[in-house]
Amino acid sequence: MARTGTSIGVDISTGSVKVAEVNITRAEPVLNKLGIIMLPEGVVRDGEIEDPASIAGYLKELWKTNRFSRRKVILGVSNQKVIVRSMDLPYMAEEELDSAVRYQVQEFIPIPIEDAIIDFEVVDEFMTGEEERMQTVLLAAAHREMIQNFVDALLGAGLNPVAVELKAFAMTRSLLKREYQFLEEEGEAPGSVCLINIGSGISNICVVKEQTPRFVRMLMRGGDYFTKLLSDKLKLSPVDAEEIKQGRSTDKEANALLQREIQAFVGEIRRSLEFYISQTQERDLKKVIISGSGSRIINLPLELNRALRLPIEIGHPLQNVQLGKLPYTPEELAEMEASIAVCVGLALRDLEE
Repeated sequence: MARTGTSIGVDISTGSVKVAEVNITRAEPVLNKLGIIMLPEGVVRDGEIEDPASIAGYLKELWKTNRFSRRKVILGVSNQKVIVRSMDLPYMAEEELDSAVRYQVQEFIPIPIEDAIIDFEVVDEFMTGEEERMQTVLLAAAHREMIQNFVDALLGAGLNPVAVELKAFAMTRSLLKREYQFLEEEGEAPGSVCLINIGSGISNICVVKEQTPRFVRMLMRGGDYFTKLLSDKLKLSPVDAEEIKQGRSTDKEANALLQREIQAFVGEIRRSLEFYISQTQERDLKKVIISGSGSRIINLPLELNRALRLPIEIGHPLQNVQLGKLPYTPEELAEMEASIAVCVGLALRDLEE
């Protein structure tokens, strides 16, 4: 395993910036520092940075307040200018694969090659009916200009981005228990799990099989959508709308509107998984793990269970780390945990071989 001492993950999302610092030199990773700063509306919109200089200011404040020990960071991204596609290619040597992917990539992404940053990973191998050896590649492409805005914000804060990664990939490290095997009983083939991180503005869906992401889908709707809907439609204050959304307050009309929107949202998730099944013929999903600030919407786990007919679990991003001397009470950490799956997962990246 690649162990470099301290690793820092940065999650810049619609409503906040979250940073996790993990010591990865020990047998068990230790979460030494964790910082969150809220952002005003409009600074990050639909997962994209509108004002890099403003974000740089918030990052500087986070570093000053939390005294993070280094400036090399791993950044997570997720927005509509990131495209993730699956490609089936004839099996070939690793040195040939990069050229083959780049030759065919324009058929799979609506971005001119010269304007895109491209990465890929082999996720499966199989034989066709004609006995041809094939491999499945998960391709990720992002608009270069969008990524540059994130990089500019980090550089403006005096930080050095050593890696940029999909948030969907990062959350697999924190939401899946390390070395967990999805086996119902000995001798059965491993199954898959669906991870859903519902942020304030964007929701990430990732199907993982044998610890490897096989499918990624981003939905441009998160927890803030429901708060704003209740506030706008029923003339509620954002605070009152949030209380109703999380079940701490009740209103008959608001509850009915919220229930309809939850069912519509769950329908989007179901259709995404149906697409994955139709493309792969994989029908071995064992359960769903949800996280993110939006995962606390009242009745959401119940509606997911009804629609997907799968067990629904609440994710615990702190399960794969020991806790250092963090300046939070257990109650405060429990409140924060739903929102930190991505930044913790990013910080755990250097544990991988």
